[in-house]
Amino acid sequence: MPKPHTTQQLDRLIISHWEHVHDVDDKLKELLSARKCKMNSIFEWTPENIDALLRLNQRLTNCFEKVRDEAKPIIRTLQKRLDDNDTFLHDFWIEAKITPYIYVPNETGTLAEPETGIEMILTESVSEYNVLKIDYINSEEGMDGMAYLDELNWNIEPHFEGKFFEHFISQAIHDLYDHMYWSFFDILKINQLCTEMRVVYQNFAGTG
Repeated sequence: MPKPHTTQQLDRLIISHWEHVHDVDDKLKELLSARKCKMNSIFEWTPENIDALLRLNQRLTNCFEKVRDEAKPIIRTLQKRLDDNDTFLHDFWIEAKITPYIYVPNETGTLAEPETGIEMILTESVSEYNVLKIDYINSEEGMDGMAYLDELNWNIEPHFEGKFFEHFISQAIHDLYDHMYWSFFDILKINQLCTEMRVVYQNFAGTG
């Protein structure tokens, strides 16, 4: 069978495959990769697209800053419990993650999480490996040691064609375009970011 030559054909194949397997298997990954390459090959960094990426970059940065600020008093409280030899708390760690969505109009015209279609499949393809994450493990590095906020600037990536040399491009943007099956067209359509934070309290009891 000849390979599809249009993104519309690829979208139909992806949706059809999903309807049969309801899983991100190797075949679906292959189709999503082909779609991403096809779409990125015709993408252009117009002034509108540059502005849209910078706005998304700032929104992601804001999300990580908020979750870091939310975590700081929790860390101080738990660290004090450790310092005071708390009878239960022996260690802790915090995980925060951001999941991107492309919300679409529902039957009432309200933007909502899609239940079918390519946008839903793109979200389903976001695994625990490539989800945008920041961790605090009880160590000297802490959350400020993570690169999502201000440590690594990805503005010189070849994909950007030199358009962002004067800007800071976050690790989160890099993860979106390099670690996921989302094309730049898809990334710039992101209109919802869901942030979750989880705190794990640990107690260790020997069996001897």
